[in-house]
Amino acid sequence: IPFTPGVIYPVDASESELMTPQVPYDQIVDWIDKELLDVSKNLPAVYPSNADWGKATSIMALAIRAKTLLYAASPLFNGGYPEAVALKDNQGKQLFPAKDDTKWKTALDALQRFIDYSKGRYSLYQVVKDGEIDPAESLYQLFQVSVNNSEAVWQSSKNSWGGVNGEGRERRCTPRAIFSGFSCVGVLQEAIDDFLMSDGKSIDESGLYKEEGIGEDGIPNMYKNREPRFYQDITYSGKIWQKTDKKIYFYKGMPDDNSKADMSYSGYLLYKGMNRDLLNQGNNPKSKYRASMLFRLADFYLLYAEALNHVNPGDARIIQYVDSIRYRAGIPLLKDIKPEIIGNRELQEKAIRHERRIELFAEGQRYFDVRRWMCAEEEGYKQGGPVHGMDMNATDLEGFMKRTAFETRIFEKRMYLYPIPLAEIQKSKKLVQNPGW
Repeated sequence: IPFTPGVIYPVDASESELMTPQVPYDQIVDWIDKELLDVSKNLPAVYPSNADWGKATSIMALAIRAKTLLYAASPLFNGGYPEAVALKDNQGKQLFPAKDDTKWKTALDALQRFIDYSKGRYSLYQVVKDGEIDPAESLYQLFQVSVNNSEAVWQSSKNSWGGVNGEGRERRCTPRAIFSGFSCVGVLQEAIDDFLMSDGKSIDESGLYKEEGIGEDGIPNMYKNREPRFYQDITYSGKIWQKTDKKIYFYKGMPDDNSKADMSYSGYLLYKGMNRDLLNQGNNPKSKYRASMLFRLADFYLLYAEALNHVNPGDARIIQYVDSIRYRAGIPLLKDIKPEIIGNRELQEKAIRHERRIELFAEGQRYFDVRRWMCAEEEGYKQGGPVHGMDMNATDLEGFMKRTAFETRIFEKRMYLYPIPLAEIQKSKKLVQNPGW
């Protein structure tokens, strides 16, 4: 049922009264903007007791507001989808706006308000040892600490990690070779290739990358000299599983091959967020509570850099905020290894997008990013076509280490916007369908 912002409907309103035409996108955004700004002034910055942890705070409201306005400035909702711009309701009213570059300044102002409010209250989570940041421990503990996590803008007290001896993500990300692991949450080769090398460069740029060969340690060269986030996020062939001496392999005949139902077909498993104290054996702990991370500061640092880049690509804070995330991740800074991109809007945008791809990997952002950027059909961002893993039908590690397409996915332009259910359109008589459906 369409909703008209600012209108109060009586509890006994008839169905025909509730069947209103669609509201233009910008009108909805304006209403959300005002509501969240108002509520942010009335919510507490923090709660006095941990018993209230998880309840809405002012920073949450400012975060949702900032992200809403940034989405409104992005191409999908800012004139970049001609078929949507041409869409009109049954009264001839335009539903999606034409391009308006001033929306980037509006988004930047909202992000600036968020950034200013966060200072002194929030910071990128860091573990310091002997006066130096420990990247691996910082990246690990970021998703293990619930209460008083300096980077957590919004966490949910609910989670579905479950136990390694029961159901939930913990067991589903555990290899089958490891005491009842279920081993079904795969990672695409396309994501593996996007992780940087330890020198902060891509696999296409870095001299450290080797595509072929397997070391004497049984680890393929493809997985060596990668950045710390790769080792925090991915279970790959040759990885030794926590609290065991078992190396994980996925080719045929090994305990983690794809002969079992629901097995990952890519030859990789998601490792990000897993707790390393758990093992479904003996007296080892079988479960560990962690909050679910919904919004964190690194996401908004990158959104801030993105908005700055659209408003003023010469602003020094663009590289500064991206580099703050790279510094915590333990890789060289852009200002040192790619000074030539500074001030170049297109090159900085590419760097910001790549950083979002890796820093926010498996956190539910990529799906929405490539759609709001309207690049889901472009090379490097494609959501359709063949997707790859290693050769799961190989019977040895050497044969396994070949990129193999295991599925062809469909993406059509109309998928940038969801369809409105036909039953609702037929019921209302006042709704119009999104483009292409």
